[in-house]
Amino acid sequence: MLACAAESLGSLSEGERKRLFAPGLLPSVDQPVDPAQLSLAFAQEIAERVGVLAFDDPACANTEHPGRVRVRPYIPGEENFDPLVRICRVNGLRTGQYIPALSPGEYLPSELQQRCRVILEGGVPTQVCDTQTTDCPGNTAAGACQRVLQVEAGQGLLLEGVNFSSVDATVRIFARETPGTVLREVPAQVCGDDDTPLTERIGDQDRLILDCRVHDRLSFALPADLPAGVYGFQVAVPNLSPYPGHGPVLLSNVEFAEIATPSTARFEIRSETLYARAETSPASLGSDEVGIRILALPLFPDLSSGAAQLPNGGQPIRFGDVDSGETRAMDHLLFSHQQPILGAALSIRGFEIDGEEAFEKQIEDTLDAFIAILKDQLAFVMDHLKEAGSIAAKLTSYGLKGLIAAAIAAAVLVAIDVFVALWAPADPIIEDMIGPGVEDLAELTNVDFPLPAASEYRTPQGIRVKVTPLDKIAGRYRERREYISDDEDSSYEIVLRYTRVV
Repeated sequence: MLACAAESLGSLSEGERKRLFAPGLLPSVDQPVDPAQLSLAFAQEIAERVGVLAFDDPACANTEHPGRVRVRPYIPGEENFDPLVRICRVNGLRTGQYIPALSPGEYLPSELQQRCRVILEGGVPTQVCDTQTTDCPGNTAAGACQRVLQVEAGQGLLLEGVNFSSVDATVRIFARETPGTVLREVPAQVCGDDDTPLTERIGDQDRLILDCRVHDRLSFALPADLPAGVYGFQVAVPNLSPYPGHGPVLLSNVEFAEIATPSTARFEIRSETLYARAETSPASLGSDEVGIRILALPLFPDLSSGAAQLPNGGQPIRFGDVDSGETRAMDHLLFSHQQPILGAALSIRGFEIDGEEAFEKQIEDTLDAFIAILKDQLAFVMDHLKEAGSIAAKLTSYGLKGLIAAAIAAAVLVAIDVFVALWAPADPIIEDMIGPGVEDLAELTNVDFPLPAASEYRTPQGIRVKVTPLDKIAGRYRERREYISDDEDSSYEIVLRYTRVV
């Protein structure tokens, strides 16, 4: 194994080495990697991936920068109720202050408060949801109740909007019943929009762009000692404009979030079936032989992790003679936990086996060794991630640590991608990275919330992943994840089941 590794490393170009290793980790082939260096490098990678997830900028999880100052002139005596700082989205959900204004039909069900229940339709339990229009827990949007997110104390919210124009911006928090009394004022991490122009030409005038095309971003953590309840929050930005008449501080629209009691729930994630929508092309060469590898990692609230979990006793999940249109049972426990978690990170890889011997020798033997090493190294670096100084502290203080599970899932997937490409060349037909936080798992398995919207993304190896929610009953949620490989002209689907077990 070591000889193969040394030979492969020696054949890499400089660009490939940089993709595989942090440059500072390879000062000399005779110098072993220091454990502290390894932990710091991994922490930096996780922080950059969190920056991409939160701000679409790898540097922003550590290094903030303001958005542009977009303040209209001050006119004494003018009554203008548009906020000078605008929150357009909260955790990706559009607010009632979204501009241009949305009609009732343009809001997604997930953006409006829902009242859901399970009824029997033809003997089958079916979730039915109605949009709430009265007794709103927060604001209204297009004549309906705007969604109020449930967040655990100590966790964060990610805001997108206009005029987050100072890194000294803060977030003021108050009880819903006493909006004039600020309970806390907490710091925020700001990442300004560098893309949207300051003005646009309308007729013969240049006008400020103040609508939700602007995507300044800001994250903050809800104080860990706040009791459960609904709270309002408002962004406060120092007035850096040339119009002091607006006052020393510019305030945003008020939005609301519900602090929930810390979750003591326990969850499982299982696979149910594999469906071959389209086997690899050309089908004339015979049926597909499919091998699937899944690795899951629990992340705990203190940023340590449990042992990596491998279904099927650590062996690949194998399917022989798979033809288009066939469904195979795939009943495997992919993830579970016995103590409170921050989130779960899952990496899924599937190969079409061209030859049994090649698969066993090129993929299985080397991948077995790599995953065995990876499990040990993940346990080590995760146990030391919380000790990586200011990196972990910043992720925590600005409410970003909830994204770490998704970042780890992506990092593990890329690590396996690069390893397989270098030591055991094979084209994937299934590739996925899943990183739900505990709040995501709680919401997915809670029948009081509607099904999430369908989504789609592309993996590092070019696999298109389409996620389609299927159904939800009390304590259980199911979804279909379709994997489309343009290179192999194939399409496979895996149905996952998320269950709240406690």
